[in-house]
Amino acid sequence: MDYREKVFKAKFKSAGQHLGVTPDQVISLKLRDNVSSYDEYHEMLKFLEHEAGLHWLEVDGNFQGRGYLVDNNDQKIIVVEHETGLEILYIAGSIASLIGLVPLVLQAWGAIRGYLDRHRAHNFRGVEIRRLDSKGKLSEDYSRGLAGPSVFPLSVLNTALLSAARILDADMHESRQEIRSLSKRLAAIEKKLKPTKKATTKKSTKKSRYNKGREGRC
Repeated sequence: MDYREKVFKAKFKSAGQHLGVTPDQVISLKLRDNVSSYDEYHEMLKFLEHEAGLHWLEVDGNFQGRGYLVDNNDQKIIVVEHETGLEILYIAGSIASLIGLVPLVLQAWGAIRGYLDRHRAHNFRGVEIRRLDSKGKLSEDYSRGLAGPSVFPLSVLNTALLSAARILDADMHESRQEIRSLSKRLAAIEKKLKPTKKATTKKSTKKSRYNKGREGRC
C-alpha cells in the first residue's frame, strides 16, 4: 500500500464514521485549483448557512485539512478545505445529496471563487473523483479541461452524477448476482426438502389400508 492510498483510506474511514457508512461507500469529489486564503471556505459556509439554511460544524478526522459536516435534515456531506481546492466527501448512490447538497455547495463555492464571472481570472483546472473499489483499492477518475465560467459548476455536477450513476449501477449489478445465487441455493434446498411422489403414494396407500381396517371392525 503506497502513501496516497493509505491517506485516502484513513480519510474515507473518518468520513464514514461521521456520515454513518462504511469507508467503501464514501466518494471524494475534489475541485483542483489554487486557493489563496482559507477565508473563502469560511465565507462559503456562512453563505450556505444564511442563504440556503444549511447547518454545519467542524468535525475531527484524518481529512488532511479542516473538515466540516454540512447537513440538511437527513442529508449529510463533508466539506474539506485545502490549499489545492475544495473537497466534498459524500455517500455513494445518495441521489438526495447529489441533487440537493452537492449542487448548493458547488454553486456557493463558484460564487465565492468568482467562477461565474467571465471578467475574473481563476485557476480551476479540473475535477478529481476518488473512492475505494470492491477490493479496497483506491480508484481515481480525472476530468480535465473543464475550466471556464460557462461550464462551472454544471460540468462538475455532471461528473459527480455520472460517477455516482456508475457506482450505483455496479452495486445493483452485484446485488442482482447475489440475488440470483441466493435464489438458486434456495431452490436447491426446497428440492431436497420436498417429498418424492413415490414416498407420498406409499404413505397414502398405507393410510388407506388402516382406515379400511377400522371400517371393518365397526
